[in-house]
Amino acid sequence: MDPSKVRPSARQVAWQQQELTAFIHFGVNTFTDLEWGTGIDDPAVFDPSDLDCAQWVRCLVDAGFKSVILTAKHHDGFCLWPSQFLKHTVDASPYDGDVVRELSTACAQAGLGFGFYLSPADLYQEKAPGGYYGNGSPAIASQIGDFTYEVDDYNRFYLNQLYELLTQYGPIAEVWLDGANPTSTDQAYAYDAWFDLIRRLAPDATIAIGGPDVRWVGNEDGFARETEWSVVPFANGRMVAPETAPSVAGPAELAAADELRWYPAEVDVSIRPGWFYHATEDAAVKSLPDLLDIYRRSVGRNAVLLLNIPPDRRGHFAAPDVEALAAFGAAVRDHYSTDLVLPATINVLDLREDITNGQQVESFTVEAQTAGTWSTIAEGTTIGHRRLLPLTHPLTVDAVRVHIHSTRADAPVTLTTHYDPTLVPLPGVEPGTQPSDSQA
Repeated sequence: MDPSKVRPSARQVAWQQQELTAFIHFGVNTFTDLEWGTGIDDPAVFDPSDLDCAQWVRCLVDAGFKSVILTAKHHDGFCLWPSQFLKHTVDASPYDGDVVRELSTACAQAGLGFGFYLSPADLYQEKAPGGYYGNGSPAIASQIGDFTYEVDDYNRFYLNQLYELLTQYGPIAEVWLDGANPTSTDQAYAYDAWFDLIRRLAPDATIAIGGPDVRWVGNEDGFARETEWSVVPFANGRMVAPETAPSVAGPAELAAADELRWYPAEVDVSIRPGWFYHATEDAAVKSLPDLLDIYRRSVGRNAVLLLNIPPDRRGHFAAPDVEALAAFGAAVRDHYSTDLVLPATINVLDLREDITNGQQVESFTVEAQTAGTWSTIAEGTTIGHRRLLPLTHPLTVDAVRVHIHSTRADAPVTLTTHYDPTLVPLPGVEPGTQPSDSQA
């Protein structure tokens, strides 16, 4: 096996080039003040007073986000669209509308990609009378649209919900399958059938986290690894190392592999301490230095940033979140979107590989010229789609150059420079050191 020959699919390249994706956690938890619902939450609590998906989209577009993922169904099983396969939906709430429809329409009008989170775990189907989750039913031939799958009751239900979302709210940019599971009942998931249906109905959509296109980075703190490979080793159909490991694609993992896949990392983190809106957290929205540090350690470490912004009980992004998003978007545009013309004062280096030709660079250094003398100012391992390296202090330089010390194959690398006046490197939990529990 040769890792230098592994290439991304077109959908994976398009996904990586977005760099910024938004997460929207919204549902009964917004109104019960919970993070994980119970499954027996009363749909009557879901009653946004002034739902405005267009406001969400305006804020996200202005901040530079390229797509958005909505929690169409979280672990509690409440559905934000009027699914015909159960009553535990917006149709049973005081709200007269279809949140999935309203957001997908607003995204289409603004040119923002739209995706959905459909939780595999389902507390309502576990606890409701006649629920399907873990009911011990046999797998039988089941018609889902024009397709037939051998599945049990819950997987048939899940496939039917996938079919609704994929055919009624498209085009779909990403399908997000959370691996977290608060249920206490055993239920096998028919992943092969799920993935097949998604591929048939939305061939350009990436299947994330529980899927074949995109992996979880291993924490919810906003950071990818210092060495973040997109070429990941597998053995017997599973990643050699767990997603939370300090290294998932180093020499030891490669040596144990029977297969290599292009499997890039997505960094999910919330703009607040929680994933759903809580008024008590209005003063705890992440600051601009925090958000830019997350940006450098996610987008700037060969990953895509999936930033959660939870709407409040009105159905609006709250004022502190709007302000933080606006400042973040302006800072990224002002400080990271254009290359400085040297000589100049710099404090961030920006390196890129063309990932359509794979990911090749294993180690590099960057040198700067000042007053005719070259000196090393930074070093690193992987590059991938993008590597942002903050310097310990600003430097005024006449020129910069990169030296590739180890590479799997020829890899043209571009190097640009930036100056971020807000730069404050912050401490953070690195993947594999103190992995946080997934509660997205």
